[in-house]
Amino acid sequence: MSKLICALVPKGGEKYIYHFNDNKSSNKKSFEGNSTIEAITQYLISQNEEFKILLLRPESIEKDQEEKLISELLKYRVPKENIKCVEVPVKGNYESKKFNLNNHTITADITFLAMQDCTDDDIKEIILDVSRGLNFQILVIVDAYRRFLVAQQAKNYIDKAKCPKFYYVYLTPVNLKEKEYEVTFEETKTPFFVDYFKDVNKLPFKFDTEYYQDPLPFYQELNFIKEIISCVNECISAIKRGFALAFLTIINWNNIEKLLALSYEKLTLKRIKELIETFSIEKDNTKEIKLSMEYSLGKLWIYIYLLETFYKIYKEYENKIEIEEHRKWVKIETLRDFNEKIIKNHFKETSSYTLLDNELENFKKIFKEGNIETKPPSSNQERNFNAHAGLLYEFIDQDYKNYRLSYKLGEILDKDHKKKIEDYVKDYLKAWT
Repeated sequence: MSKLICALVPKGGEKYIYHFNDNKSSNKKSFEGNSTIEAITQYLISQNEEFKILLLRPESIEKDQEEKLISELLKYRVPKENIKCVEVPVKGNYESKKFNLNNHTITADITFLAMQDCTDDDIKEIILDVSRGLNFQILVIVDAYRRFLVAQQAKNYIDKAKCPKFYYVYLTPVNLKEKEYEVTFEETKTPFFVDYFKDVNKLPFKFDTEYYQDPLPFYQELNFIKEIISCVNECISAIKRGFALAFLTIINWNNIEKLLALSYEKLTLKRIKELIETFSIEKDNTKEIKLSMEYSLGKLWIYIYLLETFYKIYKEYENKIEIEEHRKWVKIETLRDFNEKIIKNHFKETSSYTLLDNELENFKKIFKEGNIETKPPSSNQERNFNAHAGLLYEFIDQDYKNYRLSYKLGEILDKDHKKKIEDYVKDYLKAWT
């Protein structure tokens, strides 16, 4: 599949004529439909495009509207398996029914996860059609779409060419009297951003204890999220400060592999919909969801995809780490390659690159002379640890014969508190803000 079209299911609609610029000629193609998605479908089929359709139906709209739209799309020879429909929660009063939500975050999260569920490696373009729908619904959908764009950037951070392109559908009135519009697909780009989690102990979900007396099992099931946030912060800190040796030898990558697997198991569209259903009450034409969100899952998935990117980086260098007894040795040239390729080129951390490059050059000169340099313990450990790109002398074992470095894993630096060197390094990794 080359394209994914995301559209809100409209409530009814009149027939309009939609004009498209033909990609393969200078001519315009025109199609008639009760909604923009019908016209887009006809246009893409005329272009022999392969595509999937994700229909987002606000739960305030009856299911027969969705079925009617699908019936129309099938007439245009869209394979039924290429159409997916997802009901999204809403907030407010609609006709005779009331929908209670803590906020619109759940709506955005379901939208985000639905897009994620439909996007595989074959999708090269994602087109959002919100030409129909209530204003606040459109704003929520667009917010989810924007976060999904950033999440895809995080997922494909190392190989940016694999990231899908994103488009909005724009309608320009041509002849309102005759009900005619021109349709354009405008590419959208969002700068890559990361929402830093200062409170690593907060889960996105807040379960109503009055409705569900013992929500502890749900908290236990999702407690791994705290570890994900903590691990990503460690990785960001290591990259931003040039702690290449710590990135490769201190961070617990086996645990991160398990956390990523849990994310794909527990933070899926299916599981979140199950949670929503568990915490939903319908009574007297009112539907209330007794599950609130502390922050968006879109924000969390950006972090998860970023962690996955860090994990892929580690796997590139894993076979260059030499393990001997209690030491994980890394050659200076490997650290230099990491510094050049990852810290400087991929993440553009020029100051960290310069700092680490100077430290590695200093070690290289010392090793060339055939001796090991030692210095007295630092008066300000944290400051000097940062200033030396994590290569503080009392933390480091030096192998001048093989031009390699290692942290003194398992050794106790602070004999009064029995604190091991790797514990100190982990503390410095968590200190980034």
